[in-house]
Amino acid sequence: MNFGERLRMARERKGLSQLDVYNKTNISNKSLSRYENNTTSPDPEVIKTLIKLYDVSTDFIFGFSNEMGHTFSSKQQKRRPKLSPSKEQPKLSLDETRILKKFEALSPESKEKADDYLEMLRTLQQVKNSNTVDFKEKA
Repeated sequence: MNFGERLRMARERKGLSQLDVYNKTNISNKSLSRYENNTTSPDPEVIKTLIKLYDVSTDFIFGFSNEMGHTFSSKQQKRRPKLSPSKEQPKLSLDETRILKKFEALSPESKEKADDYLEMLRTLQQVKNSNTVDFKEKA
């Protein structure tokens, strides 16, 4: 199943028409049709919007999983593994320390957005490395 087929399947699972998607997101049904037919690829922000609207996992949309799953809801608590005190913390580079200090100064809402953005970048890097979708070629 290709990227466009996964987008269509996710939309249909939610019971949405292309017009419904337009009304909720302002993404034209013409553009959505092109995405679903694999004639063009959406930019990362559009992908993020569709993933949230369709309530589907990023891994499913990008072909890393056949399970549709669900997106993270901001009302849910993210469960992160806690390091036990006995495990040695890795030493951070100067760049990592600088970024961590900036992150710590953010509001909870901004931290959530930063985390979402980092996850999107990680997923896009995986896609690029696996050649699942070539955004430059499709644009």
